[in-house]
Amino acid sequence: MKSFKFTVAIALALISSATHAAMTGKEVYTEVCSMCHGTIMTIGPTIGNKAAWEARIKQGENVLFKHALQGYKQMPARGGMNTLTDEEVQNAVQYMVSHSQ
Repeated sequence: MKSFKFTVAIALALISSATHAAMTGKEVYTEVCSMCHGTIMTIGPTIGNKAAWEARIKQGENVLFKHALQGYKQMPARGGMNTLTDEEVQNAVQYMVSHSQ
């Protein structure tokens, strides 16, 4: 009976994760990234500050995505929210870049 309950629990978890819609870049930015990229009083470059983002954007989106996933300098991996999917992190990177060019 225990193995049946375990199997059902795994199946429900898989169904739940498969139906979870990825957060948009704006949602991830608002809930996670804005803490460090939202004002000039923070550690990261402020979204919209073209001068602060110029050199970063020139590195390419793949580098920015890698840094966001793995962490870079003072920024923790996935902005400190380990439950973010790769897609959600990429959405956030694209959102911040598009608002900082």
